[in-house]
Amino acid sequence: MNSTFRTFPLFISLLLAFVTISHAQDERIEPARPSSEIVPLEPEVDNPDEMVGLIVLSDETALQVLDMLEQMTGKIILRRQDIAAVKINFNSRGPLTKSEAVLALESLLSLNSIMLTDMGGRFMKAVPATSVNSHVPEMIIGSTLDRPASQQIYAKLFKFDYLQAEATSGTTVQPLLSQNSSVVVFPKSNAMLITDALINLQRIERLVMEMDKPQVIREEIKFIKLNFIQASEMQQRIESLISGPLKSYLEGNTSVAADERTNQLILITHPGNLDVIMNVIESVDVDAAPLTASEVFPLRQAKAAEVVSIIDEIISGQKEGTEEDTKVAIEKNKGANQDNTQGPLPEGVGTPQQTVINTKTVTTENGSSSNSSLQFSNFVGLSADERTNAIVAYGTHNDLETLKELIDKIDRPLPQVLIETVISLVQLKDDNSFGINSLSFAYDGSTNTFTDIALGTVGGISITDGIIDLDNPEDFSLAASIEPTNEDGDTKLLSAPSIVVSHNEEGTINVSQSFPIITSSTTFNDSNGNTNDSVEYRDIGILLKVTPLIGADGTVQMVIEQTIENVVSEVEINGNKQPIIGKREATSTVSVKDGQIVILGGLQQNSRINSNSYFPLLGSIPGIKKLFTGASDKFEKTEVIIFVRPKVMQNPAESDRISREYLENVLEKAAIQKYMENDSTGDIYLEDSKIEPMIEKRKQAEEAAKENPLPIEEPEPKERPFIRFGSY
Repeated sequence: MNSTFRTFPLFISLLLAFVTISHAQDERIEPARPSSEIVPLEPEVDNPDEMVGLIVLSDETALQVLDMLEQMTGKIILRRQDIAAVKINFNSRGPLTKSEAVLALESLLSLNSIMLTDMGGRFMKAVPATSVNSHVPEMIIGSTLDRPASQQIYAKLFKFDYLQAEATSGTTVQPLLSQNSSVVVFPKSNAMLITDALINLQRIERLVMEMDKPQVIREEIKFIKLNFIQASEMQQRIESLISGPLKSYLEGNTSVAADERTNQLILITHPGNLDVIMNVIESVDVDAAPLTASEVFPLRQAKAAEVVSIIDEIISGQKEGTEEDTKVAIEKNKGANQDNTQGPLPEGVGTPQQTVINTKTVTTENGSSSNSSLQFSNFVGLSADERTNAIVAYGTHNDLETLKELIDKIDRPLPQVLIETVISLVQLKDDNSFGINSLSFAYDGSTNTFTDIALGTVGGISITDGIIDLDNPEDFSLAASIEPTNEDGDTKLLSAPSIVVSHNEEGTINVSQSFPIITSSTTFNDSNGNTNDSVEYRDIGILLKVTPLIGADGTVQMVIEQTIENVVSEVEINGNKQPIIGKREATSTVSVKDGQIVILGGLQQNSRINSNSYFPLLGSIPGIKKLFTGASDKFEKTEVIIFVRPKVMQNPAESDRISREYLENVLEKAAIQKYMENDSTGDIYLEDSKIEPMIEKRKQAEEAAKENPLPIEEPEPKERPFIRFGSY
């Protein structure tokens, strides 16, 4: 192109059309557009409505396009040497006016990163878009809307009244700017300096005019008074709906806060959402039955403190198991998330928010939801009232139902066992190693019975029936079959007590005498030297402790503790004689069937007896009595044998039956029945009563024992295993 083109614009256009005719396609020439639709350019061109014809550019350089602009605008365009060597192509597809042609050429340059800035007067600058700010573009003071639209670069300072400059820069302005524009934000003055093409500045100004206004509150604020539910709990429910099933409707336009002081809910939402939210609140805020309740469970058989301890262990074990299941579920979920993050995920899947929700869901399902019917809630609690022997429980209705079921199973009457015992003392002879050898009996294997039973031949014990049928043990009453005789012999009956003991409870049989024992002495430093002794009484005799365990098949396992104490000698302490106590004890565990007999023996004692003999009269004459007197030592060995027979009583009816059987065998059956019927002793001790002779008989035996006491000697206890009767 040359100066001729600058002088005759119309001729240049026609010539360019002729040169590029080979690159153009056949086009239908459209009628000229009315000039009223084109905004005048700045700077103004001569005859803007003048037609320049068809413009077709094919691989033209930026310098050639700048030459065309100079011809059309009459401006002198100063050019930098580093303007990019771009190739510009354009086809107007019809004739253009001069103003349209200038706008098209400026836009083509802007699209190829070449900006035009007005220097005032007849000069303009063409610079690369990347350095347009360094060339100090013109600052527009006031509105940009008064200027004709163009691609020329200007700077404009926007001040905001309601919008925040920093927020508006990133969210609203930045997407509207051209590629090489710039934005400088001034936070303190809440302003923004934008350098860009005029047409972009005009668009931004129109947008700011619409946005920088007082915001109209579209949401409605409502204070909701709650009557039955806590405001904080209702807040959580509404927020779960906002982030859950109603997320697409309520998120972003609904918020809720709780005022715990007045129990009100502060709701901010769009008026269209009020009906849905109010419906939820009214449905939840109702007078419902409480989730928890309390109940008192009276106990009849068990001890309240022991039952509470058992149930507490069950509750603690379930809580520990739930916590362990929750930990395992969380660990599994973490492992699954790590596996998922190793590969690329589709958009919107596996986001952090979704991961948290999934973790909570897994924890809830494994920790409480799926097992809620199998365990106690976190509200359960119970305490023992020892005064009334009752359990006070608190918890949900399911908790109370479960507690009632457990307590009913625990608070049941335990089976009882009647323990009959016979305690005898056997004096051993030289040919008897055990006291059981003093008992005579014969065993018949075909009938499984013991016959010809005798506990000593004279003065000891005799069994009236003389037969024990092991297959029918109830036919033999141990205590009723044994009677003391008036004569002395090798076997003596010490006691025949019977006790009733519950399952797994300890029963005690104590046959003893209380002896005063000095436990401490205090001497006073005075002229008299008085001494103050502290004395306590101690039982010395036979102590038998039995703890039965009753099986479902009637088998009775007994833990038997035998303790035998006796005075073997005396010692003087501070002028007071104190007994020296010998002790023999043994512990046995035996299992027998209902009604079988256990014989416990082996606790033997050796005693030395000093005896003097003399002739009558001659043995008492002084001087010669030694010739007619003599002294000798004799050793005796005794053994305590204990007979034990348990009888299981599963229910009160069986206990009553056994009691009536004993009543049938006692001597004073008629008198006792009369007392039970009339609640009065009446003439129970009158003539024909057998109680008085029995009492007198016992007194005579006690006096005889005092006159002929057993010799006292240091014992040599020797434990022997028990011997048991019974079939296995």
